[in-house]
Amino acid sequence: MVKKNTKVVNKSRAKHGKPTISQTVSSDDSVTIKGRNWTLSLFLFCVGIFCFIAFQNTNQDEYLYWLTGGSYMLLSLFMFGVRRPQLKIGKDFLGSRRFTGDKRVPASDIKEIALSSDAVIISLKSSKIRWSFTRFYHRMDISAMSERLKEFAANHAVPLKVE
Repeated sequence: MVKKNTKVVNKSRAKHGKPTISQTVSSDDSVTIKGRNWTLSLFLFCVGIFCFIAFQNTNQDEYLYWLTGGSYMLLSLFMFGVRRPQLKIGKDFLGSRRFTGDKRVPASDIKEIALSSDAVIISLKSSKIRWSFTRFYHRMDISAMSERLKEFAANHAVPLKVE
């Protein structure tokens, strides 16, 4: 029912030259830079292989043997493909995907942004937490991220340290 109503509303909005519902909801003019989390995926994949090797000659159900090792391998593929690290740079906020969920910080809560050739470190005022994004560990485009963060720091008077 909702999909049908959405299609009808989107058709009428298109006739009037307005953007669709999904475009208006997600149009906060933010830039998302994504990477890959390969270390946890590699660890889980190795645990799956270890389960196949270690439990090979034990007296257990054959189904559970394959399910245990295969589950770790599927979880590693899920972590590699779906749970990608990201930095979302908005007009007045920075957002990041942490292990506990998506975190969003306004520009007034950012203590300092440190840029180097292979890493970006964002220090927060409210706590001793630092968000770090590296070229090796997170597989992110650090040069594109640095350019966007320079603009963000200039617009919001956030201290910027370039190494």
